Amino acid sequence: MDISKQKNKCWNLDQITLGTCYYPEHWDSSLWRDDLIRMKEHGIQVVRIAEFAWNKFEPREGEFTIGWFDPFMKIAEEEGISVIFCTPTATPPAWLTEKYPEVLNADAQGLLYRHGLRRHYNYTSPKYWELSRRLIHKLAVHYCSYSNVIGWQLDNEINCEMAEFHAESDHKAFRDYMRMKFETLDNLNEKMGTTFWNQTYTDWEEIHLRRHTVGGFNNPHMELEGKRFISYAAYAFLKMQAEAIRPYLKEDQFITTNGIFPNVDYQRLVPEVLDFITYDNYPDFAYGMDANPRQEGNLKDRNSSFNLARVRSISPVFGIMEQQSGPGGWTGRILQPMPKPGQMRLWTMQAIAHGADYIGYFRWRTCGYGTEIYWHGLNDYSNGPNRRLEELKTIHEETVRLSDAGLAGARYQANYAILRDYDNDWDGAEDKMYGPLADKSMDGWFRAFQHNHIPFDFYYWRDETTAEELGQYEILIYPHPAILTRERADILMEYMKNGGTVIFGSRTGYKDEYGRCPMRPMPGFAGELCGVRVKDYTLLGPDDDMEYVSWEGDRMEAPWFNDVLEQKEGGEILAVFQNNYYDGEPALIRKQNGKGWGYYFGGGFSEDTANGFIQKLGMKPVRGVSHVPAEVEAALRSKTVMIQTDGTEVVRNYLFLLNYTKEEKTVELENKFEDVLSGETLTGQVKLPGYGVVCLMEEER
Repeated sequence: MDISKQKNKCWNLDQITLGTCYYPEHWDSSLWRDDLIRMKEHGIQVVRIAEFAWNKFEPREGEFTIGWFDPFMKIAEEEGISVIFCTPTATPPAWLTEKYPEVLNADAQGLLYRHGLRRHYNYTSPKYWELSRRLIHKLAVHYCSYSNVIGWQLDNEINCEMAEFHAESDHKAFRDYMRMKFETLDNLNEKMGTTFWNQTYTDWEEIHLRRHTVGGFNNPHMELEGKRFISYAAYAFLKMQAEAIRPYLKEDQFITTNGIFPNVDYQRLVPEVLDFITYDNYPDFAYGMDANPRQEGNLKDRNSSFNLARVRSISPVFGIMEQQSGPGGWTGRILQPMPKPGQMRLWTMQAIAHGADYIGYFRWRTCGYGTEIYWHGLNDYSNGPNRRLEELKTIHEETVRLSDAGLAGARYQANYAILRDYDNDWDGAEDKMYGPLADKSMDGWFRAFQHNHIPFDFYYWRDETTAEELGQYEILIYPHPAILTRERADILMEYMKNGGTVIFGSRTGYKDEYGRCPMRPMPGFAGELCGVRVKDYTLLGPDDDMEYVSWEGDRMEAPWFNDVLEQKEGGEILAVFQNNYYDGEPALIRKQNGKGWGYYFGGGFSEDTANGFIQKLGMKPVRGVSHVPAEVEAALRSKTVMIQTDGTEVVRNYLFLLNYTKEEKTVELENKFEDVLSGETLTGQVKLPGYGVVCLMEEER
């Protein structure tokens, strides 16, 4: 395996690689070599270890047994198994939390989360920083020297289980953060609107993160700053860990972390702290005891493609640190069924289709004790053969074929993107006027793109975002950015002048960067982009019928919340409302800006609505297929390769078609393709069995 330094923040492998999560501390050492040998027989090349093993390295304060994993590491070296080593800070040991309770997180009432589960610590405790840094330094000095350590995972699933923090050290750190950002109390009070309900602060000590209040509500502007602070605290905690490791890294070793969870700015975390992100992929959540897979329109395990698109927005080529390989379950919650024959392969190929070049299965063997005794791995409790292990052999054979075909490093291809930013994600999490609306609209666009077989990306704003970078997409959908700054509006204007199209929905542009509603015409800076003013607006209540608009004679839904529009300079009315007291009023206005267009739609985006825009704007599905059933996903990865015989460059396309149903589906191909997985040449009608996958390859010269 060739893992180079990550210049483009991707996991650069020369082959599609399989791994697994392994816990030597759970098993008698007599099992270690046999486990590794069996892993190799099934195509496993990498193990992740040590993320919950602090007490193995420091059983009592200051008593270090750093080399506890040495016997396992030497066996892994002998067997040719690579290792991803983890910092074990996600589960501090009992001696630490008992002696230093200040390291524990607390709820909004100040009640401490005690030892007994995981992730019960906070990121701002000076003592936890001190003890964590000391241990991580010793681990890095010791384990970076191993030839088979290919990289490091920091912590485990940062902000999982708990994405809010209320310990005393958190309140103090939040005060420091607010003082650094606003400098004076007068400035803070003005930006936070504290004259409302007599919340004015007269001393920095009066400032806290969210606390227990009547009804559980807090100042919404302080809530937004609180989420920004939590992201900063998580960033700083992981940065401290990375800085403790980097001086001892070999040139080809990487640093990553796993999972995507609330209140973390991953677009900042990756370039400044990590080499790339990895994801924990559990599609079976769609079938859990608390899920409703029979609900009309439920995409079930196919919904994981939504999350994989989010991962891709952070690292275009990435790894899966935990890929589901069995039913999930804790003793008290999260019970899921056993993956059906073929589903583990389907979920693996789904991740690969979206940009994963590393798949690490959770986990090698199901643990027979503890909270996760029902969270199964590749091996059952019995440690004997099973059908999932047989399926893994098939997956390995197919990933070898994908590697031989040059798939590793290929990028997912999309001409359209849903634009997102953390300001609106975090503010919308507390603002019920537009947060749920944004979630519904993203879901509507996702379903429409999926069912029309149109690949799309999520694109997250960064401070460095330019119109040129946005220009890789023909159309951007920015559903409901209540916070839209002057700077971002200017970038969107430049993008449109260069030929791009932006689609906005209702509730756009009416807030400033602090979540306040300034005295200006709505939709703020979006008005000049689209030639529009919002003259009235309303939530559609339970007594209202579904709102529709008429667009060139076609009817389209305008659900959930309506902005009644007024045409301004340069604006062109395309559709009007058909129901409610504003019947006949403008519902969709567009404006031409240079070579491109700005569209403002006064509603939310259901799947029906998104379908209307897809048809009217001529958004195109993947090419090469004339018919794909709605139940089948299409995903495209491409790369430029050099033909060795004459040195010419060609674009090699890899089109994945994935069947998420148990029934056979028929796909019709326009051209002749090579199916990389089977080695067959396919043309015309192709039968996809239940949970079946094909990877079609072609070259553009």
